[in-house]
Amino acid sequence: MKIPSIVLFAMALVWATGLTACGYRDLKQDMDAYMPPPMIEPAQAAKPQPTGGPDAFEAEKATIARLRERWEKGVDSRGMPAGDSAVSTQIAAAAADDAQALDLLRSPFSLQTVQALILLRNPSIKGATDRFRAALEGFDQVTQLDEILRQYSAFTESVMAGVGPMRGADNIQMKFPFPGVTALKGQVAEKNVEAEKQMLDMVRRDIVAQGRKAYWNLLYVHRAHRITRDTLDRLNQLESVATTRYGAGKTSYQDVVKIRIGREKLQEQLVTLKEQRANLETELLALMGLKQAFSLGWPDTPTPDLSLPGLASLYPLALEKRQELNRMRAMLGKMERMVEMAETMIQPGFSQNYSLYTDEAVLQVGSAAMKPTFGTTISPARGKGLPKNAWFGTGDAYLRETRQKLNALRADLADAEARTRLMVRTAWFELDRARRERSLYMNRLLELSRTSLDVSTRAYESGSVSFADVISSYTGWLDVNLASQRRNSDVGVARAELERRVGAPLP
Repeated sequence: MKIPSIVLFAMALVWATGLTACGYRDLKQDMDAYMPPPMIEPAQAAKPQPTGGPDAFEAEKATIARLRERWEKGVDSRGMPAGDSAVSTQIAAAAADDAQALDLLRSPFSLQTVQALILLRNPSIKGATDRFRAALEGFDQVTQLDEILRQYSAFTESVMAGVGPMRGADNIQMKFPFPGVTALKGQVAEKNVEAEKQMLDMVRRDIVAQGRKAYWNLLYVHRAHRITRDTLDRLNQLESVATTRYGAGKTSYQDVVKIRIGREKLQEQLVTLKEQRANLETELLALMGLKQAFSLGWPDTPTPDLSLPGLASLYPLALEKRQELNRMRAMLGKMERMVEMAETMIQPGFSQNYSLYTDEAVLQVGSAAMKPTFGTTISPARGKGLPKNAWFGTGDAYLRETRQKLNALRADLADAEARTRLMVRTAWFELDRARRERSLYMNRLLELSRTSLDVSTRAYESGSVSFADVISSYTGWLDVNLASQRRNSDVGVARAELERRVGAPLP
């Protein structure tokens, strides 16, 4: 009697175990498919959340790859902006060789030649270009660690010990915000590249402006040397006249002495101008990365651009194009995304998905469960429009510090924009004044001084004017002639400075 009862008990136990397994399997399927009712979902939960699957991650990788390709196309192999026609093919070929580059500068050379050689050969521009290309490598570094983590997660998921038909669920921390953080990392890398690109443009802008100023100053030195030499020849003729009149007793020896004093001053000024020319030529050669010292040819661009752009159009252009402002904006965007990435990592998502659980080697069901599978209670909402899940980590010290730095950077940007308006206004005034003074000296004063010089020289030879009037006419003609050439070069210098402060070619 005992044996049949034991057999019946064993059969009943097996039957009950099967029912329990079936019930557990159904319970687990219900848990996987569970979603909270809409009535207890917070307002933020209605927004679409990233799925975080493999397709989403691959899409983010493709987006980052496209970003890198776009920035790479923005700069060609020479470090020049793509599609820039400022450098001719002939100059580009000659710039690769020092001897050919020097040949371009032996004969009279133009301002465009100087700018092209500086852009192609300047060491500072090459260094900024290399730093920009180094920043491009940040795009590939964005997904490397995440890809390793994904592979490790897949490996640990595949070796997870399980019983029966149970399937393991991905860790919700690896689902979200994993692709979202990858996207933020890509945006941080892009902002870093943008900042380096603005730095490259800034270096290129400043170096070219320095070369343009040196070119116009070199043109003035050449013309000042010629004018001083011409004045010295005139003084030599005047000295011969004064010596003849002194021999005839018609003038004093003081007149001859004064002419010799003026001649000695001019000869010393010629030496000074010669050394200034050597300084400017050395500066241009250094900007072009040429080490060989030799005398350059004559600048063959005699007249700068005399147009004056409207001041009202320069303000918005400078605020949009000035590299310092754009670099600050890029750094501001980079810091904002880094703060967002930090907040995303330390705060839970806006979701009440209580059925989501992690693959952990702990008992989650049955009487021996170490912790509940999902939330068993529902806390009241914190307020209208706020997530029900409690945020944490927002008061971390480093985040508070970063937010304060972010506010400071916004204030610095506003200050830089205000200063940009002042800088543009000042540079525009310098260009306007140089244009007006050039017109005054070249169109009116220069002709008057030349007429006064000719008349006083003939009158002195005939003895009708004093020597003081003659030497005053010579001095006035020299000063006005040098001033007219100085104002002519000042227009080119002021225009180069205005373009440097605007950060773009003038309209």
